[in-house]
Amino acid sequence: MVDAQPWAAMFGPSTWPQVVHMLLAAYMVTGFTIASVYAVGMLRGRRERRHRLGLLIPLAFAAALTPVQVGVGDWIANTVADNQPAKLAAMEGEYETTAGAPLSVGGLHYDDELHYALEIPNGLSLLIHHDPDGVVLGLEEIPVDERPPVNVVHLAFDTMVGLGTALLLLSLVFGWTWWRRRRMPESRWFLRAVAVSGVAAVVAMEAGWIVTEVGRQPWVVYGILRTEDAVSPAPGLYLGFYAVVVIYVLLTALTVFVLRRLARSPDTAAPQEVDARPPERDVGEAAVR
Repeated sequence: MVDAQPWAAMFGPSTWPQVVHMLLAAYMVTGFTIASVYAVGMLRGRRERRHRLGLLIPLAFAAALTPVQVGVGDWIANTVADNQPAKLAAMEGEYETTAGAPLSVGGLHYDDELHYALEIPNGLSLLIHHDPDGVVLGLEEIPVDERPPVNVVHLAFDTMVGLGTALLLLSLVFGWTWWRRRRMPESRWFLRAVAVSGVAAVVAMEAGWIVTEVGRQPWVVYGILRTEDAVSPAPGLYLGFYAVVVIYVLLTALTVFVLRRLARSPDTAAPQEVDARPPERDVGEAAVR
């Protein structure tokens, strides 16, 4: 090994957009997940102040970060286009190098072509280059043995973007109602949407990690070290892997158990309000006096 550069490895071109993107995703998952627990409680008729604040505070926090995440996504897309063109081509199922490349939604990639996709004309070129006629490199420019599995990356990317867009719409509805009426929406359809937003945020984050990690294949260090060459031959590594899986399964089960207990726990009875007005005197007593 010569000329080792650990700082360059830790702070590469993708470091800052990835770090910001992941932190925002983590906060969004936390906010939407907590809000979803209280939304379920409100759907079950619990509308007291504790449940309203339990939904309002984390939802407002997550909703404020969601449009910021969209801007960071644009930052990452440009970074990927500059540094990992094969990943970008797989994300969009783009085989041919194209000027004015469309943005493809859905579809399956086979026979070197994306089938059944909904295409937005010039959308990908506009997203990447901010120019509707910008040139986007296709998979044809990449050696066959250096291409990532296109369908996995493309469908994971569509899942992430689709769920992120749904969360953005939910955030906009919440923000618009709060701005106009100084209160959050309380319709059952809104509460149902909030109730599933936690799961949606988790799935979107995991889909994003699939895009990041699978889209980089077959490289563990892009263009330098292949994954097959980075596998450690040390014995017993699977034991550590299994231990980590067991620990996280237990933590997940415990988290779900606690949240379900919180959702089912009876509400604390509200204290009786004390009437500060003086008691009314009996009419007869007043007449005698």
